[in-house]
This record gives sequence, structure tokens and C-alpha cells, in this order.
Amino acid sequence: MSDDKGKLGEGGPPVVDRGGDEPSGGSRPQRAAHIESPQREMGIVERGAPERAIVRQEQRRRARRTELSRRRVFGAAFWGAMGIGLTGGLAAFLSFFWPRGLQGFGGDVPVSADIVPSPGDDPVRVANGKFWLVHLEAGSGTHAGFGEPGGTGLVALFWKCPHLGCTVPWRATFNFEGATGWFRCPCHGSTYTRAGVRVFGPAPRPLDTMQITVNADGSLIVNTGAITKGGQDNPARAVPYTA
Repeated sequence: MSDDKGKLGEGGPPVVDRGGDEPSGGSRPQRAAHIESPQREMGIVERGAPERAIVRQEQRRRARRTELSRRRVFGAAFWGAMGIGLTGGLAAFLSFFWPRGLQGFGGDVPVSADIVPSPGDDPVRVANGKFWLVHLEAGSGTHAGFGEPGGTGLVALFWKCPHLGCTVPWRATFNFEGATGWFRCPCHGSTYTRAGVRVFGPAPRPLDTMQITVNADGSLIVNTGAITKGGQDNPARAVPYTA
């Protein structure tokens, strides 16, 4: 009877005796060894995570360095191309406004002695210099009070009309106020003597003249870059010439 009471407790629920596997006091049982081993293995794997994080950080750093290098290369290429373009543009600008050793219009144009007209002959057209070469006789080149008389000599007349820039031809058979042989603008009818003095039309002044240098052999150098605005003194600008 005493044994039965010990198993049932003193009037309470029966007590189950589990032996030494469970600690007294109702505390949580200890984990078995086969349960703990996977977690220990997981702990070993987790200890490698910082190493992977370091690798990823290094990879990101390398990627940033590569991107910065590419940007520097592209930036250098862009600014290099800009520099070359600006340098070329500046060189072209300087070459245009400060030409050196030009041939043809805008520079020195040579004229051989064999094409220089005789005094009173029709003017000679020099296409590469855009001028008419005129050999005036003494006192010629004036008309009806227009123009100041000059001596015998050569005049190089820029063939551009001062009105709107049309090319002015020589009209050997054109008759104006009883005289034959004039420079006559085909655009608006401005009319000029053989010395380029305007006698009719909307042009604001006579034809412009160019600088002439006479060489010892009778050839000429006409500086088409040295242009003087035309005036009533065009006939007096004639450069003496002896063949």
C-alpha cells in the first residue's frame, strides 16, 4: 500500500518516472548529439560569410575603378577632339584674314609685258585678278565734267560695281552721249569712263583701283589685296609705263 501511494503521490495525479533522461524541476531537456551536429556545421559555413563579403567589396571596388578609367578615357578623347577642331578652326580663320603668299585675287597677280595694252587701246581683262588693265592717254578718262585729268599711264580697275557688286564689262561699241567705249554695269546701268569714273547710274562712286608695280622688264605686279576706293581722281592715279 505504501508502494502504491508513492507511485500515485499523495492524493495527486500519478507521477511518471522518466529516469535520468530529464532533469528535475521541469527544465528543457538537453539536445541530443545528432541534433547539434548540423548546427555546428552551419556555424562553420557562416564563419565563411565575412570572407565572401570581402570578395564582393573588392569586386565592387574593381568595377568602380574600371568605370572611372573608362570615363577618363572617353573624357580625354572628347576634349582632345574638341581641341583639334578648335585649333583647326583657328588656323583656318587666321589663314583667311592674314593670308601669306597668295596667288590670284587677294594677292599679287603677275602680268606679262606682252599683254599690257598700248595707250588708248581697249582695256585688257585679267580674269584671275578680277580687274581691267587700262592704258590711259594724257587727259583721257574724264567726261562732261566728271573726273580729274591725269597723265599717260596704267590703271587697274576692280571690275566689281560699287552699287551691288555686279561684274562690270567693257563695252567697246556702246555709245553714250556721243562717245563710244564705256564700262557699263549690266544690272542697273551704271556707266563709267575708261578710267572708271562714274558718269551715270545708281553706283555711289567710281570703280575701285588696285596697286600696280612696274618691273624692269615691262611686266607688272598687281596687288589685288591693295584696293583703293574709286574717286574723281582715278585718271590721276595712272602709273607711268614705258614698254
